[in-house]
Amino acid sequence: MITTHIDWDHVLDRYRDGAEIDSLPGGAKISVSGADGERIYVTHRLWQDSLQRRNLERGIQLVAEGQISDEANRFIDKYRTLVADERPTVAATVLKDLGYLQ
Repeated sequence: MITTHIDWDHVLDRYRDGAEIDSLPGGAKISVSGADGERIYVTHRLWQDSLQRRNLERGIQLVAEGQISDEANRFIDKYRTLVADERPTVAATVLKDLGYLQ
């Protein structure tokens, strides 16, 4: 069964102190610089930003409902449209790293 929520304890264990994560094919190199109860903080050589927990969880809920693909590259456009225009490629990269997307 597809999960409908994110195990945020796992997010904190994985990212609290930062982590290097693999980019999607063709994507820019990003790093996770930390995480707290509401956000995952990401950095790129040109910018810093964060991903909101509520948006990531909404994205996973829509995957479980079949409204968004669980394939990372196909997830991006629907996430931008249905959830938030909040670094959708980075959101897909992080969710893939956490095992929620293929």
